[in-house]
Amino acid sequence: MNNETIRDPSGKRNGYHRENLRQELLDRGLALLARDGLAGFSLRALAKELGVSHTAPYRHFSTREQLLSEIVRESMNRFEQALTASIMVEGDDKENLYRLGEAYVRFYLDNPEILSLFNILPGALAGTSDALVGILRVPNPRNQESCQFDPDSDRGFRALRRAASAFFSQYPDLSERDVLLGFWAKAHGLACLLVANPDWFAPESLESGLARVMRNAF
Repeated sequence: MNNETIRDPSGKRNGYHRENLRQELLDRGLALLARDGLAGFSLRALAKELGVSHTAPYRHFSTREQLLSEIVRESMNRFEQALTASIMVEGDDKENLYRLGEAYVRFYLDNPEILSLFNILPGALAGTSDALVGILRVPNPRNQESCQFDPDSDRGFRALRRAASAFFSQYPDLSERDVLLGFWAKAHGLACLLVANPDWFAPESLESGLARVMRNAF
């Protein structure tokens, strides 16, 4: 059990203790990244936001990068779980592809701070952190090995490729990679548009509008 001494606004310690500070650091850290970007992200800033001593976060994370790595890992795990949960074990591939796309967009609508996280970090981290670049799967010019991506080890990608295979024959002039990229671009583009403007389909409901576009427009 993690008990951390909490300070009042004057900086004085009080007698209360906080449990689960580690998870609070992860949750508030994600919100801080979405609000202030990487430049405003630090263990000291998080301690101030949470009202704990500036040394308390170091009991759980030795550096800012370690905390950031864990935020990214946790966010990616949540994202992957949401996608894989949308797949029917017994069902046709086309239906699974539509369900994947809808789950992709819904996840970011429910977690816009994670969309912000994945959008801002790759460019900010490229060339600075081998470990974080590896997690995000973006090229690090200082380490060519970090550019490698094994699709067979990624459950989300395997599910997408399996579901999209039903469409490969419909686009004989495109490679399988191009078909996958096209579908991903549609899902990601819709997510970005709808997070910025959730009333895009009004007066039609968001659910019906999302289903219609995902199932009828490539």
